[in-house]
Amino acid sequence: MKKVAISLITLVILGIGIGTFAQTTTPRLMERIRDRSRISVQEFQQIREETKRQIEQVRMEYKNQIQEKREEMKTKIEELKAQLREKLRERISERKQKIVERIYERINALNERLTDHYLDVLDHLGKVLERIESRTAKAKLNGKDVSKVEEAIQKAHEAIEKARKAVKAQAEKVYEPPEITTEENLRLDVGKLRQQLHDDLKAVEKLVKDARDAVRQAAVALAQIPKVDELEVPTTTQPTQ
Repeated sequence: MKKVAISLITLVILGIGIGTFAQTTTPRLMERIRDRSRISVQEFQQIREETKRQIEQVRMEYKNQIQEKREEMKTKIEELKAQLREKLRERISERKQKIVERIYERINALNERLTDHYLDVLDHLGKVLERIESRTAKAKLNGKDVSKVEEAIQKAHEAIEKARKAVKAQAEKVYEPPEITTEENLRLDVGKLRQQLHDDLKAVEKLVKDARDAVRQAAVALAQIPKVDELEVPTTTQPTQ
């Protein structure tokens, strides 16, 4: 089968459907081979596979922590729904009570669905960045100047980590029921809760988009290295230029 070369920039752009050097918690391939002047192809692949396993472990830890928190949140949400139901009995008709209860349920459900989506996007970005870093490592072992790419990679790691923490915090948020004043103000009172969720999610979405842009910048920086997609781990490592 003929191998079709796809640029890393295309992978970044087509693979995502959304619109100082601090050390991150994500394992780094470049860090593990930074001081190596010579390395075999087999050892490089072993280090890369181990790094990928560690990255996957970090992702799973985030998701497991969120899932554990959500189990606790279910009880809290049910308690809030019961309190809401009691308050509504005194203020609005039964038909509108059910409407408000459904809206409240959808608010928390929407938050869960979108934060899961954002985590999936960040996981995808992390995988794209790992491929960029692998190509960068091979370029460096071939004696190429990859300093600008390394800087862009570091910024991308930081952006992903920042976004992931924000998504986790948002995913673990329980929204309080709307404070219904009167039946006449029902739409306004419910609208405040909807607006709060909208604002919170937009803030998180911006950080996810920032991470996407940072990964794109890393891909663009890597693409500036001539014939970078043709470089592999050299049998004899060239001296760094």
